[in-house]
Order: sequence, then structure tokens, then C-alpha cells
Amino acid sequence: MLRRFGLVTLGILIVACSPQFDWRTIKNDAQGYSAMFPSKPQLIERSINYQQTSLKQTLEFAKVNEDVFAVMTTQIPATIATQVTMVEKMLQNTLLQQVPTTQFNLVKDATSRIGSAAQTKQVAQDFYLDLAHNKKVMRVRWLIRPAANDSVNLYQISVIRTGQSSQLEPLLNQENISIFFDEFRPN
Repeated sequence: MLRRFGLVTLGILIVACSPQFDWRTIKNDAQGYSAMFPSKPQLIERSINYQQTSLKQTLEFAKVNEDVFAVMTTQIPATIATQVTMVEKMLQNTLLQQVPTTQFNLVKDATSRIGSAAQTKQVAQDFYLDLAHNKKVMRVRWLIRPAANDSVNLYQISVIRTGQSSQLEPLLNQENISIFFDEFRPN
């Protein structure tokens, strides 16, 4: 009886200690970045139009339980590379218009390490958003980096998770989320 209890207890401990997060570094040369995802990511592509120019978007994302960790890359061709900040504003506005303004939404200054050696820092802003209609919260950051052939990549790094608006910042600054944001490296 004691041996059986010991085996059951051991089985419960093994299951309880199984990591939910299976971190892996993904190097996406086509999109010009490496990122640390908490599970094996999936990749989807689409095109959007900006002033009669087709822009390729790639979304690489991983899901752990109900949390979604995502990197969206929008490729800005050289012909409109000078308009990258306007494309960024368009994408930001598209997202932010879907989020009701509440006292819980906030914007904080952040930095991202860039380049293969991650020696340079780029100033950014993190948006902490209450998606009340879905009972979720979101943290999102946009970064702009030059790419091949005078084109530009616009990155949107984000995490969406279940949570209450009153817990917005603590939920979106937990270690596993900070790892995802801190380890994103545009080339």
C-alpha cells in the first residue's frame, strides 16, 4: 500500500513539475530576427494594402495554455521605405481603435537590444491594453529596422493573455513575458 501511494505521489509530482514553457530560440532569417518562443511556433502570411502598395505580413506565434506570444513582421519595400512611420501609425491605430479607452491602458518606455551581438539598444514603447470585451490583456511593442535592398521591417511583438484590467501590469510583466520581449532580436 505504501509503495503504491509512493508511486502515485511520484506521478503527481512529475506531472506538476512538467514545464508549461518549453523555451526555444527561433532564428527567422527571412524576416530578419531571432526570438525566444515558449513552444513551437506556427507561421502564417498575408498581404495588406497601403496606398496601392501590397505589404507582406508574416505572423509567427506560439500558444501556451491561453497565452499567445507573437511576432508580426510587415515588410516595407524600398519604394515606400520613407513612409515606414506612417505605416506604423496605421497599424497602431488599427489595433488601438479596437481597444476601448480605459483607466487601465498605459504606455511605458522600453528598450530593445538589436543586432546579432545585441550591443545596441533601440528605444521603444510598450502598450499595456485591456481587451475587456474578450476578458484578456495585451502587451505590444513596435520596432523598425532596415532590411535588405533598402527595404524596412516593421515588427510588432505582442503577448495576449486572459486577465483582469486591474491586474494589467503585473500580468504582463511576469518573467515568462519579459523573457519573450527581452530576447527578441532584430538583425
